[in-house]
Amino acid sequence: MEIKRYMVLIWRWAWLIILGIVIAGSSAFLVSKNTTPVYRASARFLIDEAPRGSISNEYAQILLEERLAQTYVQIIKTNSVLQETLNRLENPVASMERLAAMVTISAPQDTKILVISVEDVDPVRAAAIANMVGEVFIEQNLERQSQRYAEPIANWEARIQEIGDEIEALDTQINALAGVETAEDLASRSRLETQRNEARVRYTDAFNKINDLQIAQVQSNNNLLPIEPATPPSPDRPIRPRTLNNTLLAAVVGGMLALGIVFLIEYLDDTVKSPDQILGDSGLSTLGAIAFIKGDKPTDRLITHFRPRDPISEAYRVLRTNLSFSAIDRELQDILITSSSPGEGKSTTVANLGTVMAQMGKRVIIVDADLRRPVQHKIFSLPNNQGLTTALLDQQTPVFDHVQESKIPGLRVLGSGPIPPNPAELLNSQRMIHVMEELRNGADVIIFDTPPALTVADATILAPHVNGCLLVLEAGKTRRDTFVQAAQRLQQTGANLFGVVLNRLQPGRGSYYNYYYYYYHYYGAYEQDNRKHRSGKRGPLKMPGWLSGLSKR
Repeated sequence: MEIKRYMVLIWRWAWLIILGIVIAGSSAFLVSKNTTPVYRASARFLIDEAPRGSISNEYAQILLEERLAQTYVQIIKTNSVLQETLNRLENPVASMERLAAMVTISAPQDTKILVISVEDVDPVRAAAIANMVGEVFIEQNLERQSQRYAEPIANWEARIQEIGDEIEALDTQINALAGVETAEDLASRSRLETQRNEARVRYTDAFNKINDLQIAQVQSNNNLLPIEPATPPSPDRPIRPRTLNNTLLAAVVGGMLALGIVFLIEYLDDTVKSPDQILGDSGLSTLGAIAFIKGDKPTDRLITHFRPRDPISEAYRVLRTNLSFSAIDRELQDILITSSSPGEGKSTTVANLGTVMAQMGKRVIIVDADLRRPVQHKIFSLPNNQGLTTALLDQQTPVFDHVQESKIPGLRVLGSGPIPPNPAELLNSQRMIHVMEELRNGADVIIFDTPPALTVADATILAPHVNGCLLVLEAGKTRRDTFVQAAQRLQQTGANLFGVVLNRLQPGRGSYYNYYYYYYHYYGAYEQDNRKHRSGKRGPLKMPGWLSGLSKR
C-alpha cells in the first residue's frame, strides 16, 4: 500500500516533476551551448631513471621511482619551466599565471609514465604547449644534472692542461740536449726523459679520470623520454561543455529536486486527503466521497435533483447505501450531520442526502438546526419566516404546521426560522426533545443540519438524541488534528458517529474520486442500456470485464 500511495502521489504531481526536468535540462542545454568549448591535449613521457645497482630492496626501488615521478610533477610546474615555455611559444597565452592554470601534470600509479595535459580554447595551441613544456623540462633537467659533475671535470681538465704544458717543456729541454755527448749532459737528458715519462703517466691517469666522470654523469642522469607527443584534438570533441551529458544530468537533478519538493509539500500538508488518513487518525470509515459541485447559487448545490444521473449524484446514493449498512441493528430514523469547521459543505450534504432518500420513496424531513447561519431555505428556495425557532416557541401549534413542502416529492423542510439570540439554549430545551419526537411520528427519516462541532456546542447538544452522526470534511482543507478533535468531541457526548463524508474532492490524476467517477459513470450508463435491452424482451447485456471487476470492489 505504501508503494501504491507513493505512485499515486508521483502521478498527481507529475506535472511539477516534468516541469522541473524540462527547466533544469533546458537551462543546462542553453548554458552549455553558449559556453566557449575547451579542448585538452596530452603528451606522454617515459621517466628514464638511472640504474641503482646498490639498491637490492624491491620496495625501496619502487618507492624511489614514485618519489622521482612526484618530484618531476612538482618541478614541471615551476616558474622557470613555464616562463621558458611562454617565451618559446609562437602563439603565447596572456600570462604565466594563465599558463599555470592550463597545465596539469599527472603520474599514473604503478607506471613510469608522466602525462602533461593542457586545456585551452585553441586545440592547436593546447598541443603545442604540452609538447613545449616537456621539451623545456628535458633541457633544463639535463642542465641541472650536468652541473653536479661540472666542477670535478673542470678540475681534471685544468690538471691535464697543466701536465700537457709540463710535458711540452720537458720535450723542449730533451730536444736541446740531443747532440751532446758529455757525461753531465747525458745524465741531465736521462733525468728529463724520466720526468717526461712520469708526466705522461699522470696525463693518462687524469684523462682516464675525466672519462670516468663523464661516463658516471651519463649513467646517473634521470630524465624524460618523449613516447607520445600531443596532437591537436578534434574541434567537435571538446572536454567541456559536454552538452548532452550536462543536459541529461541536469534533467535528472531537476527531477529529483522536484520530487523532493513534492514529498516536502506532502509532509508539511496536514490536511485530510484520503480515507486512509481518516481511518488511521480516528478509526472512522469514509461512507462517501463527493466531488466538488460547481455553481454559484445555493440552488445549484442540489445536484441530486437537477442532475440525478451525474456521477456526484451517484456518490450521494453510495452514501445513502453505506448509511443503511451502518445502522443495520436499528432503524435509521434520524441523522445529525455536522462538520469540524465552517464552509466544509455539510448543508449541501444534508440537502442532497435528503433528496436521494426521498427518491427511494421515504418520507424525509430536513431540519435546519443551524440557528446561526441557516442555508437550507436558500437551497430549496423556501421562505424562512417560520421554522424550528417558531416551532420551539409556539407550543400551541403542531410542529408540522411549521414544516414546508419542497419541490421534491416526499421531502419536507423545517427551516431554521428567525435567528434567535440564544440558539444553544433553545436546542438544549425540553421543548426540542418534544419537537424531535413529534417529527419522528410523521417521517421515516429526519436529517438535522447543525453548526460545526468545534465552533459552537449545538451539534454536541443534539448528537446524543439521534440515531447517529455524520462528520463532513473538505478534502485538502480540513486539518487532520481539527477533524480528530471534532470526532472526539462528538464521541465524548455519547453520540453514535457513523463515519465521515469526504467532500469537495477534485477529480484529476491520482485523485481518490477517480474510482467513483469512472465506476458510477459507466456503470450507470450500462444499467440504463441494460434496462432498455430487457424492455425489448431480450436477456440482459453482458457487463464489460473491466467494469465487472470494478463492481466487485
